[in-house]
Amino acid sequence: MRDTEIIESLRTCLTVPVGRHLYGVLGSYQRLNVFAETLKQATTPDGQPFPKPLSVNKGILDSIPDEEFRLLVQNEAKRPEPTAAHVAQAFERFLRSHLKGEVILVLANFEMLFAYNIELSLLRTLARDEDRILLLLPGRRGAGRVVMFPEMERASYTLPTNLIAENHLWELRD
Repeated sequence: MRDTEIIESLRTCLTVPVGRHLYGVLGSYQRLNVFAETLKQATTPDGQPFPKPLSVNKGILDSIPDEEFRLLVQNEAKRPEPTAAHVAQAFERFLRSHLKGEVILVLANFEMLFAYNIELSLLRTLARDEDRILLLLPGRRGAGRVVMFPEMERASYTLPTNLIAENHLWELRD
């Protein structure tokens, strides 16, 4: 789809007052950056500009105190589970701190979540009624699933099939 078509579909979805409000846009990093710039120039149904995307990676890192982060990194090779748990907790703190009934929260840069295999269901749980979330995801549809980071050769990540409703997930074409 073209950027403008996705934005119009998203604007239509935002007029629905209640329900699940988790949306996603798939594409290459380059296309997602172009889309984010186009989105910032558009307005929501109530006339407000769409917000600038927030980096999930940066939000997670900012939520973990430096000294605590150093300890996690030192022990990660021996015990990766505590690091993954800290990343999950930091992600939840970051997400909850930004969900305040704004028109929509736009999120990008999810690499840490996938690297640590963090459960994404929190996004679906929190995206409801006044709290609307748009994910800018580096991925593409293929074989009945969404493949994340398709350019990676050694690892394979997929988006959980029930995370985002089919009619709330759009794909940018290069």
